[in-house]
Amino acid sequence: MPFYLKYAFTYKLPDDSGFSAIVNADKYPSFVKRDWHFNDLKQHFTEAMNNETLIIWGTGMEGDWSVKFVEQPSPQQAFREFQKIIRVTTGGLYLTNYEDLTLAAQFEDRKIPAMHRSDLFVPMNNGRYNLTIRQMFHPGSSYAALAGQINFEVVVQKAPENGVQKVESIFWCEQ
Repeated sequence: MPFYLKYAFTYKLPDDSGFSAIVNADKYPSFVKRDWHFNDLKQHFTEAMNNETLIIWGTGMEGDWSVKFVEQPSPQQAFREFQKIIRVTTGGLYLTNYEDLTLAAQFEDRKIPAMHRSDLFVPMNNGRYNLTIRQMFHPGSSYAALAGQINFEVVVQKAPENGVQKVESIFWCEQ
């Protein structure tokens, strides 16, 4: 089996809103409008996911997450998981959060990745990938119990070049 990830990394992602995301920064149209509302963002994010430039999900709580990208899932049982296709066009993807997405949505001169998160780059070969996002904890857990663990596992598998996978909203979003 070919190795699609150039390196296996674990990343630390701060989350002050309960949303995390993976983005193709080269193709994702970050600006929405100066005075957006949450419904505007939900529509924008859904369109971007259907255009295979973004994957966004609700985490169930705020925290500083440990996110690991792998080619095979760990044997650990996930609390929940979903699959979504994304396209890599410039040698990798970025891990980001809601705060950075909303800042870029409001100001035309702000882009993803935010300058202070440019180190959250996941080097990958160009192509179309099916990512399985596995939440490895129950959102009702105490935050202290989650320290030192992998909180989200992202399983990267090559996707066929044809086929459509449409979504209707942000994954695991209750709003």
